[in-house]
Amino acid sequence: MAAGKALQFLDKKDLECAICLRRFTEPKTLKCLHSYCLHCLETLIKTHDKLRCPKCNQHHELKKDDLKKLTSNKMINYLLEYVEKIESEKPTICSSCDNPPKYHCSECLLYLCAECSKHHKIIPALKDHPLYTLDENEEGAKDEQNKCPTHWNNVLEFYCPTCKKTACKKCEHVLRCYQNKHNVTPMKTAVDEFNKNATEVTNIAQGIKTKLKGTLDSITSDRSDFEYHLKLCRTAIEVKEKTLIKEVQEKSKQLMSDLEKIYQEKKADIDCQVKDIDSKLTKVNNVMASINKMMNKPQETETLGSHRKTMNTVRAKVLGIDSHQSFNKKNITPNFIPSTHLKEFIKTEGIGKIVTVDGMYTVAKNDEAITVAKGQQFVVTVSSLSESDTCKLAATLSNPSHEETATDVEYQGNGEYKIAGKCNVEGDWQMKIIAGEAHIKGSPVNIKVEALGLINTIGNISDYKENHKTGKVTDVVLDIDGCILISSYSKDILKFNQSGSFVARIEMPQDVQVNRMHLMGDGHMVYSDHLRKCVVMCDDKYREIRSFGKGILKYPDGLTVNKETRVLYVGDREAHCVFKFNVDDGRLLGKIGSEGSEVGQIKNPEDVTLTKEGHLIVTNWKNNRIQMFDANDTFMRILVGSGKEDGKVWGPHGVIIDMDGNILVSSGHKLQLFDKNGVFIKRIDHKDDGLDTPTGITVISNRPRRVAVANHKANNVKFFNY
Repeated sequence: MAAGKALQFLDKKDLECAICLRRFTEPKTLKCLHSYCLHCLETLIKTHDKLRCPKCNQHHELKKDDLKKLTSNKMINYLLEYVEKIESEKPTICSSCDNPPKYHCSECLLYLCAECSKHHKIIPALKDHPLYTLDENEEGAKDEQNKCPTHWNNVLEFYCPTCKKTACKKCEHVLRCYQNKHNVTPMKTAVDEFNKNATEVTNIAQGIKTKLKGTLDSITSDRSDFEYHLKLCRTAIEVKEKTLIKEVQEKSKQLMSDLEKIYQEKKADIDCQVKDIDSKLTKVNNVMASINKMMNKPQETETLGSHRKTMNTVRAKVLGIDSHQSFNKKNITPNFIPSTHLKEFIKTEGIGKIVTVDGMYTVAKNDEAITVAKGQQFVVTVSSLSESDTCKLAATLSNPSHEETATDVEYQGNGEYKIAGKCNVEGDWQMKIIAGEAHIKGSPVNIKVEALGLINTIGNISDYKENHKTGKVTDVVLDIDGCILISSYSKDILKFNQSGSFVARIEMPQDVQVNRMHLMGDGHMVYSDHLRKCVVMCDDKYREIRSFGKGILKYPDGLTVNKETRVLYVGDREAHCVFKFNVDDGRLLGKIGSEGSEVGQIKNPEDVTLTKEGHLIVTNWKNNRIQMFDANDTFMRILVGSGKEDGKVWGPHGVIIDMDGNILVSSGHKLQLFDKNGVFIKRIDHKDDGLDTPTGITVISNRPRRVAVANHKANNVKFFNY
């Protein structure tokens, strides 16, 4: 009876091992009080040479021979025996009817189906009896929905769209449908087709809903902004009014009346549009709710068709009329301009006048607050409802030291302006943007200007690793979530945020030693495997999809992928060439270069990258130069020549193209920036920054321009603004 009471609170997962995700076998309990299968713990020690609890991460000083001496979890064993006994004795039918049993009452010792269990709970004397859920096929719940209502134990297998009926093999009307040459289809096909159509209508409805909500949010934001400016205008008028004599008070009242009229017109317009959007949202929500109830019911095809027509009508109205643009044409920003010659114009202008900006100008959301490096050129985007350059914008840059400079504003067409700027002093700056005499929405833009050079260092990489701790850092790449991935001749890939804080240790599911990496943009990654001398493509869970070059590659190093041509380029340090593979099927497509020191020849290529034009850039480590090849694998030119002085390279290890098309190169003990033609721009690091054989590099930010560098010999990672 005690086990029966326990079962009412038992989740089936409570009897599963957290390592193998199956029911416990010989459960053993660690000192941290977490239990696992004996064979799972043995496997864990064999794989990792140490035992760390998967749930709480507590380290246990145990060897394989010590595991059998651990305390057995008697309660789990007792529950397992009881559950297995109940399930092994489970009859084929319910104790009260002919349906399959789903529950076991430990008090009455009855096996009950879903319907009988409801009646069991209704009886007052039985309502508190614990019911244990029996093991069922995972598809059981789905199968029950597809059971024939006439022949209960038979699965629905057919659907007749003409009769709008479902049937199993025993249903006679199916035969009649065939006799009448109806287009009878398998139930699965009918359900799939119906669900596809239902999902399509739901997606249409969701798209309409998203657009309407976006417009509504924009209207709400605009109303708040309008009311803010309205408040500023009222305050300005009141302050000005108090400084004047009684003769101007009547004029002041007239101005307030004009302002109030603008407000009322604005309010009426907003209320009308909000009411219209609410009406459309109600219609969309009703259709979505109705479709959710119809899922898996192909017999409701006619109703679904009606809903599709309704949604297409609503969509036509929503897409046909740009509600936000229509609203913004009426969106005016009130401003109070005081009279500068009050006595002269008192009889005509009074204490001032109310004006509105012709059109609405808005700073792009991503540009309202930005961070840049000292001396970095940046651009702020402003959009306008007007598609003509009728109203000139003006912009100025200023900092707390009152340094102020004018900024050029360029109209790009289609109602878009670009305002370029550059701040040569660190600290907090502001860009003030005005249209006429008023600030536009989003002005002033707050600009944080950071120092150039080294800004952060991630310490000894080995401290974060579990596997092959002697392997030193080789590469860094920017993950899709903005974090930094670090490789170091190990199956451990380390993840840090851009502030340098440790995020996670990713252990590759296969035995590899990751050298260089390249993220492909579709969630897949390719990396050179130092252990197996090949290149591996893996999915977003780091599971191997396919490998490239086994038996061909000798020492695969840097690699990159052309997204357009689907060509994988791999620099091979010992084969002295760059191999080409089809990234989709692994075929070898050829190789670029041959061993030698002549122009166009290669010795020890360590890294490769592609320009926007599809040209291949290769670091030629032994020959101390950077070379470029065109899309047809033909040598073009030496981009950067040999030398230890700035503007030259000595032992180049890494190369990358930044967002501006410039080239960053790590070599020897320095990090340099060149333009796309190989013309030297500047050295990014300083001699005392501690770079010691920098290898892989990746650009992690454009505002500010920031690069992460795998500092190989020092076994750390450094971040530079440049």
